[in-house]
Amino acid sequence: MAEALPSPSSTNLRRPNPSHSALSELSKPFILDSSSRSYKHQYANIYFVRLVELRPVVEERAQERWKSVRSKPPLLPRILNLTRSQLCYIVGTVYLDMPLKPNVLEDMARDHWLAPPAPRAKFFSAQDAVHLEDESGRVRLVGERIRRERDRQGGGLVTGVIMAVLGMETSSGDFEVIDLCFAGLPDKLEIEAGPSKDNGKGKQKAKADNDEEMTKNGTNGTGVEEKTWVALVSGLSVGAQEAPADLKCELLVEWLTGEGGGVLDQLDGGRVARLILVGNSLTTPVRGEDDKKVKRFNTLNRPIFPNHPTKTLSALISDLLASSLPINIIPGPSDPAGATLPQQALPKVMFGPKEKTIGLDCATNPSWLEIGGRSFLNTGGQTLDDIFKYLPTDSRLAMAKRTLEWRHIAPTAPDTLWIYPFPDADPFIIKHRPDFYVIGNQPEFETALAGDPDSPTRIILLPSFAQTGVLALICLETLECKTINFEVPAWIGDEVNGEEEDIKMES
Repeated sequence: MAEALPSPSSTNLRRPNPSHSALSELSKPFILDSSSRSYKHQYANIYFVRLVELRPVVEERAQERWKSVRSKPPLLPRILNLTRSQLCYIVGTVYLDMPLKPNVLEDMARDHWLAPPAPRAKFFSAQDAVHLEDESGRVRLVGERIRRERDRQGGGLVTGVIMAVLGMETSSGDFEVIDLCFAGLPDKLEIEAGPSKDNGKGKQKAKADNDEEMTKNGTNGTGVEEKTWVALVSGLSVGAQEAPADLKCELLVEWLTGEGGGVLDQLDGGRVARLILVGNSLTTPVRGEDDKKVKRFNTLNRPIFPNHPTKTLSALISDLLASSLPINIIPGPSDPAGATLPQQALPKVMFGPKEKTIGLDCATNPSWLEIGGRSFLNTGGQTLDDIFKYLPTDSRLAMAKRTLEWRHIAPTAPDTLWIYPFPDADPFIIKHRPDFYVIGNQPEFETALAGDPDSPTRIILLPSFAQTGVLALICLETLECKTINFEVPAWIGDEVNGEEEDIKMES
């Protein structure tokens, strides 16, 4: 007869308390000083800084890649130095001339009474032309190699990428490409785990000797493997006024606080050291919808509004903080944090008074984070959504891997992705490779390892929790990743896909 598992209360479980840091040196470039913020700068400065910083890296990798070429092709410092029929290689910024790409000048010149066309899901077309440019000039790239790279299903080219190309100038003035080279994966960011910090309750707890011994043995005394997990959720969309989404959030809170599911679920919930909310925690307001559903004034001549989404989100966060679960929250496209990247951190005061938000950290989008000696690079998803429009492939996981090879989170900015006009910096350059590269608000959950097998990076694409009910869990010790699905039943008289569903949690 199998031995019954003990109840969570009998095991005296407490949450792991790994070290935590905002990695201020890496996150600082994403923070905009409100006193000196200005939108008068030219965006050309960003391209110039990007090329200056990444050119030495690309040149070094290109020299190593093509050192065995028989004719010893030289590196030309400027595109204008090209000589016809001379084998050489050049370094510059990719620019795609795309007829289907939105053009703000054409939009401004259009007659005001004409409605603009519906936005396209893709800018890619067979008429696209690839160019490489530097501070001296621009040349069109042609040849079978560039066509294969443009059409490949595992990647492609987008505007803003710094690249080296090997080839020669043709009689028509184009550059026929034989091979190409990117910056490649950056070195892994090494972090030494420091002492455990505040876990949200304002106290530090030392582990007992027997706890350390049980950790070494790999169990916590209940037969359950002792691992430290971090929970990742994107797209809560609180305030969507959809009951199924609200119920999913309630199930999520119950599971994370150890009040939902069976004994094993409660044990797993007790091993979650931190929760990261990766964008779109609040829903996008729908113009006119509130006016249809509520009266504007009551008998006291005071305006009546539905419960504000921030109140609901604040209550959710408060329940989780009360269970000693610290939370990191970064904004996304639907959150009230501006339309340009980097989005600034949500004001902490939105979620309650100071004494009730201990353990809550609000960060920018993108942002860096360290937990238990592991580094995280978190983004709200706008960068990958914009890259998706440039490429023929639908594999967003391959695109995410490409951003690491390009060493840039948002190469399409500022061409088609709105960002702040930094006068002398490009904070989106990836100077260090994280342990976890998290991208929120994607169509479906995907994950893969990239880089050196001995020191890989775990890439994680998170879907909308409100739509899919997917919670991702990552292990700090092993980089392991798993998901738990929260589902709710159809309401009485309603059907979901023609069949009623039961409330369940699937891992």
